[in-house]
Amino acid sequence: RKIRKNYKTNKKNSWLRLKLYKKESEVKEKFLAVFDGTDECKSAVRYASRRAQINGADLLIVATIDTVEFTYWLNVNSKMIDNIEKESKEMLSNWSKEIHSYSDINCDYIIEHGSKLEVVKKLIDDDQSISLLILASNKKDKKPGILVETISGIGYSIPVVVLPGNLNDDSIDKLAGYRN
Repeated sequence: RKIRKNYKTNKKNSWLRLKLYKKESEVKEKFLAVFDGTDECKSAVRYASRRAQINGADLLIVATIDTVEFTYWLNVNSKMIDNIEKESKEMLSNWSKEIHSYSDINCDYIIEHGSKLEVVKKLIDDDQSISLLILASNKKDKKPGILVETISGIGYSIPVVVLPGNLNDDSIDKLAGYRN
């Protein structure tokens, strides 16, 4: 199976998209997972991909670049953001290979500019096919993480699954209902 990748940048709207093509006529249910490179997010993505495979859904993985951090460095702002975008593309490309080693689902990968909370809320509001948000709690701290804390406080219009961040792959597969 050959996958074409399309990279688009639109500085006016501050977004970068890495999209795996699929037929426009197919509007399937999508599960959303947030990718930040941590072990916890890898657990969430694995669970989301397993559930998507079982349910016949697609998977949308979003990585965010919080540009607020760079506003004080206007001269280096563009270079820093470009470097982070490049690193994010490489991580998502590598992660794509990992996902396809254990699942044959359709995936969309998006790199958005803004805070995780704002980006996730906007994606859910804008894309009515997103039916489930999958997150994993922080395993290094007693707090579950800012995104998990905030979402549990304000709620969303779709169900949210929060996994313990310390699960191994076999436990995640079992929890997702995946059977070999």
